[in-house]
Amino acid sequence: ASDKTGTLTQNRLSVEYFISQNQVYDTNTMHEAHDKVYLASILCNEIHYEESKEGGMDFFGDQVDIALARFAQNADESYITGAKFYRKIDEIPYEPQNRFSAVMMEQDERVFQFSKGSPETVLEHCNVTVEEKKTILADVDDWALKGYRTIALAYKESNEEKINLNDFTYLGFVAIIDPVREESPDAIRKAQEAGIKVVMITGDHPNTAFCIAEELNIASSSEAVMNKKELLVWENSGAKAEEIADKTVFSRVTPEQKMKIIIAFQTLGHYVAVTGDGVNDAPALRHANIGVAMGKSGTDIAKASSDLILTDDNFASIVDGIEEGRRAHDNIRKVIYLLISTGFAELVLVMLSFITGMPLPLLPVQLLWLNLVTNGIQDVMLGLESAEPGLLKRNPRSPKEPIFNTLMLRRIVVGGLYIGLVSFVLFYFLLQRGMEVESARNIILLLMVLFENVHVFNSRTEVNFLYKMKYRNSVALITMVIFTQLLHIACMYIPFMQNVLSVQPVSFNAWLALAVVALGLVFVMEADKWLMLRKVKNKL
Repeated sequence: ASDKTGTLTQNRLSVEYFISQNQVYDTNTMHEAHDKVYLASILCNEIHYEESKEGGMDFFGDQVDIALARFAQNADESYITGAKFYRKIDEIPYEPQNRFSAVMMEQDERVFQFSKGSPETVLEHCNVTVEEKKTILADVDDWALKGYRTIALAYKESNEEKINLNDFTYLGFVAIIDPVREESPDAIRKAQEAGIKVVMITGDHPNTAFCIAEELNIASSSEAVMNKKELLVWENSGAKAEEIADKTVFSRVTPEQKMKIIIAFQTLGHYVAVTGDGVNDAPALRHANIGVAMGKSGTDIAKASSDLILTDDNFASIVDGIEEGRRAHDNIRKVIYLLISTGFAELVLVMLSFITGMPLPLLPVQLLWLNLVTNGIQDVMLGLESAEPGLLKRNPRSPKEPIFNTLMLRRIVVGGLYIGLVSFVLFYFLLQRGMEVESARNIILLLMVLFENVHVFNSRTEVNFLYKMKYRNSVALITMVIFTQLLHIACMYIPFMQNVLSVQPVSFNAWLALAVVALGLVFVMEADKWLMLRKVKNKL
């Protein structure tokens, strides 16, 4: 579940238009008659600002407030510099539940009250007729459908002691644009292909939310959007999880509602990650399985309530993180599979020799050589492998799924039995042909080295056939496989290592025969993979 502003959009809000009494002004056609609009924009504002070293102004605070401040600044710098000469008498800070803020300011014995917020809320304390209200809200809907965030402004001149939300004069509303990040649509598509449901939660107008969601391919029809009234009905009817299962956009959401939405999706069996940046996001971040706070725009409370901090505030980075997490999980499984399956093969070989009363097929030092030198180099390289093709197109695995699942155990048994049984049969055959035990062990050790070097490539993937795998990104792994093979060959010719490992050179024909036997492991594992995939397709 993702916040729209800043994560999916650029979080660079700017006022593009001001709409009042059916008149549309862009920021270049506003004139002095709109003095109260600029005053409302800068005085009913919770930002703080300071002069930059370059001579301009640096604004700090909520992005909507910053957009309104720049709107006033672009009209005349004096609105910014003159704001400090107003004395604040009373204030109603912005709260997501209220959807408006108000302030009472005094200058030269004149007292003004300003209000800004969602048009629906601000109009409630303005002296407009029912028909005027309908017309204004219709305009708001139209601009929201274009993807603009709409903020209404109102004022009144009054000598009251505190803010009185009655008889305000409606000034109009500004249309604020927050462009979608260029990378967001592609990131959303990748997430959806990965089996991840992306839900947008925002405080914006339903039409604005739908327009952005449609651009991002989060929603294809307005039926996927749940507005304020529908959320209230949903809450009052018991907040049943199944009633929001097909919704992907939630608008005009309060902090409490956001938390309830998260809990509802968890009830449906989803593993929920939530992004947020404000104080109001803290409850949802705490209740999510993974809370992700914004590193740039996030508040300290949001960061403290989260599990992760997104340093660039970009949804695309979350998708990249998911892919990297899957790659790391895959590589851990690959390393475990390689080590366990080859270890199981060695166990099968030795146990069969014990059971049949035959000599040990491998000496302890030879087993140590296999495990420390051959496997010890290959498993490190295997752990650094790049992501498999189509990694993000797989369905998410269950968080409860163990490393040793059915697929892993099956592959260990099939690969280990083939290596162990074939090596035992060959050892038995060589002894029956009258070969000395030392010479037979030399052959078996060479075969095991070949098996393990071949098996590294089987370990690179659980679901893809080897011909579909990319090898250009596996230069380090291939280099290490060649190195370990050449290292063993060198040991067969170096007198000192011949004595240590009890090895000796073999003929070319023996090399060729052993290589063919070792390559048979590839065909066995690929055949098992084909049978497994065929079984899955038949179930579907």
